[in-house]
This record gives sequence, C-alpha cells and structure tokens, in this order.
Amino acid sequence: MAIFMERVEKLKKIGKKAGIDAFLVSSEKNMRYFAGFSVLAIERFAGIMIPVGTSAPIVLVPKLEEEKAKEYSAFKEIRSYDDSENPAMLLRQVVKVLRMEKAVFGVEGILPFKFYRMLVECSPKIRIEDASVFFSQLRRIKSYEELKRMEKAASIVAEGIKAGIDFIKPGVSELAISFQIEKTIKENGGESVPFCIVLSGRHSALPHGETSNRKVREKDIVLMDVGAVYEGYYADITRTVFVGEATKMQTKIYEIVVKAQETAIKTVKSSVKAEEVDRAARKIIEDAGYGEYFTHRTGHGLGLEVHEEPYIAAGNKTVLKLGMTFTIEPGVYLAGKFGVRVEDDIAVSTPEAKLLSSLSKELLVI
Repeated sequence: MAIFMERVEKLKKIGKKAGIDAFLVSSEKNMRYFAGFSVLAIERFAGIMIPVGTSAPIVLVPKLEEEKAKEYSAFKEIRSYDDSENPAMLLRQVVKVLRMEKAVFGVEGILPFKFYRMLVECSPKIRIEDASVFFSQLRRIKSYEELKRMEKAASIVAEGIKAGIDFIKPGVSELAISFQIEKTIKENGGESVPFCIVLSGRHSALPHGETSNRKVREKDIVLMDVGAVYEGYYADITRTVFVGEATKMQTKIYEIVVKAQETAIKTVKSSVKAEEVDRAARKIIEDAGYGEYFTHRTGHGLGLEVHEEPYIAAGNKTVLKLGMTFTIEPGVYLAGKFGVRVEDDIAVSTPEAKLLSSLSKELLVI
C-alpha cells in the first residue's frame, strides 16, 4: 500500500503549491491510481476526498461497493450510502467533518455536472478548480511496477494478434477473427478487451473502421488494432497482414510505414519534444509522397487509460521524460483501396526507447 500513500503525498504537495485545500477524485482510473481499487458506480456517486492538510483521505461509495472498498482500498476510512439515500447528504457530512466549508477543491475536468453541483451545494463558500493537469502530471511518469504491468498487457495482446493471424483465411469474417483474438486474450489473463478492430480489404483504409461480417478474400489486406487491459493497465498494438499476396504498391507502402515507425522510435529519448517524434515519422511518409494519406497523430499516451498524456502530435511541445509511455503508430490510408498501420507501445528509457510490445513487423503474407 506504500505506493498509494506516496502518490497521495505527491498530490498533496502539488495541491499546497497551487492553493488547493482538498481534492475530490471520482473517475474510475484516478481512484485506481490513488487508492488501488475502482468501483462500478455507473450513474451513482463514488469518490475519494483527499485533504491537502493532515487529515486522511475518506472513501465515499454506494453501499453495494462498500465491502469491495474495505477489502481493496488503500484508505480505511470508508463511508457509504444506500440507494434510498441522497449521496449529496453524505458528501455534505464529509465536507463538514473535514471543515472544508470554505475550501478550494481540485476536481477532474471530466467530473459529471451533477456531482460538481453536489459539491458546490455543500457550502456557498466552496470554490472549484480544474485539477486535471495535476493528475496527469503524476500519472504520465510510470513506475517500474506500472511498466511491468504494461509489458505483460502487451505480451497478452501479442498472443491475441498471433491467434488472429493464424485464424485468417479466405471466407472467414472480420467478426470471427476478432472473436478469436478476444478469446485468446482472455485465456491469457487479459482483464478486458475494450476494442478489437479487424478491418479487411478496402475497410482497412478507415483508420477507426468498424469490424463487420465482411468475409476475407484472396489478395486482401487485414488490419488488426487491439487494446486490452491487465491489472488496470492498457496495451494497444496494431498489425497489418496480407492474404495470398502483397502487390508492389502494398509492399512499398508497408515498408514506408514500418520505416516511419522505426525512425520515430529511434527519435524517442528524454529531453526530446513530443512533436519531434511525430515529425520524424511524418517526414518519412511525406518524403515518400504519401503525406496527405497519414491523417492522424503518430501516437498517444498509454497507461490506466488507452488515451492519455503525452500525445505524440504536431505542435505538442511536451518534453519527454523517463518513464513516459505511449504508442507509435504511423499509417497510410488510400480511400476505397487499402490502409496500412503498424503500432507498438513505447517507454522513454535510457539509453534508448524501450519497446513494451514485442511482435514481428516483417511483411507477412498468409
């Protein structure tokens, strides 16, 4: 439990400097980060009140999540309400107990309005500040333990994609391939598979297309973009393979995309700006004459969420630091024809970037 206490202490120090008296953490991901557990609250209110002073954090949960909180929460002061009660009353009691009626509260920018209103209605002198940047500041640097979880998540996704590749043949549907990937991930310890995108033929030209009943044909491209969670942490990997043969144009574009990705990965190091990594990948594709067909950023941060800081995008001047994790996923998409994307998970390390995912990028014809 020491890691959670350490994270809370860091948050308190940040809050003190920023003039914040207490934090209210309510998102599933941040509850897991600071307290070691999360709840399936859905529309119900759940959160952690973290005073910046000496008082210990207080966990507030629906009654049906109380036992789970008692077993897994790093913080032992737990208060609950049942479905016949108004959670606003419980929140008001906690604010009063902590003497926070005149406090400045730091909250997440994604806090639902109904919970924001519950907090401000606890006292007319309460003030609210968006503290999203502080949560991001802490979470974007991963510990050794977090990196090991992400490596494990990536190895599980890799097994799923391998199973998908082995299943591909003319006549099988995108949905059937997707099912095989998800099944293998679950069998190998994946907690969940939030997305498993399988696109074949001209569908592969849609960067975020929808998996369908379309059946794979000879000379198709099949693109698999898969995200899975292990002990709360994400992996996100994409591979593109060829059925029967790869034409000269397809081979050329595949090699361009792989070169762009490998060039970007070599650019990753502490003190480099995120935009420089994006630029490294983009230049390879632009110089090859396909710049207009690379229609998205080069990557996104990865951790407790599949998209978080830092974003590997043009104009992002965030300086990379040791322990940051993100994807590198350049792509080229020729509308109505085919698309190619190759994606891996990366950690800023020394002396060079560390690949969290390990799956062959050799052009593969099935």
